[in-house]
Amino acid sequence: MENSPQKIVIVGNGDDWKEEKIIYFCREADYLIAADNGLALLHQFKLTPHLIIGDLDSVSSTLLPQYSNIPVERYPGKKDFPDSELGIQKAISMNPQEITLLAVTGNYFDHSYAVIVNLFRYYQENIKIKIITSNSVIFPITRKISLTHLKGRRFSLFPLSPVKNISMTGAQYQFPRKNLKVTDYSLSNVIVQEKLEINLERGMLFCVLFDEGFR
Repeated sequence: MENSPQKIVIVGNGDDWKEEKIIYFCREADYLIAADNGLALLHQFKLTPHLIIGDLDSVSSTLLPQYSNIPVERYPGKKDFPDSELGIQKAISMNPQEITLLAVTGNYFDHSYAVIVNLFRYYQENIKIKIITSNSVIFPITRKISLTHLKGRRFSLFPLSPVKNISMTGAQYQFPRKNLKVTDYSLSNVIVQEKLEINLERGMLFCVLFDEGFR
């Protein structure tokens, strides 16, 4: 590939997704990675990946031959991490501006949580990374951020490490203390101003920002 892709989308095999989001983000991507049986989801919507990656243990034996012209990176089935992590590793190596993960959450809570952990395991300041679910976007916070034009939207915050000197403006609820433990959280908070600002000196939070109108 002559130019590195700026927007990479990874599609997994989870069941928490919405058709219009899959189609929109995949069509916006410069490079599309099917993680294991994410291939079936792409096939369903007539979207062709640039790469298929994973142990391929859940990919139909009749489906894979239909993509014989697409590069495949196959890994052993005996592993204790999700195929989406392989997709993230591959995407990070291509140094894009954005990585978007689709259909990577769902009924398997352990797999869903592992993908959230991987937002931080592979976090790089110069690469925006996020998970798109059927009704929200999940993204990491490790420094000051500002979100605008989201008044009325519901969001929740969860520390993945101790957080030092956190402050928020533009939110309905505030944390009762400046320093957070991993057992603290802000659940079903609401953006009440045109700009939500979250500032922290040190630590890791993930934000679940729900779609407009979701209650």
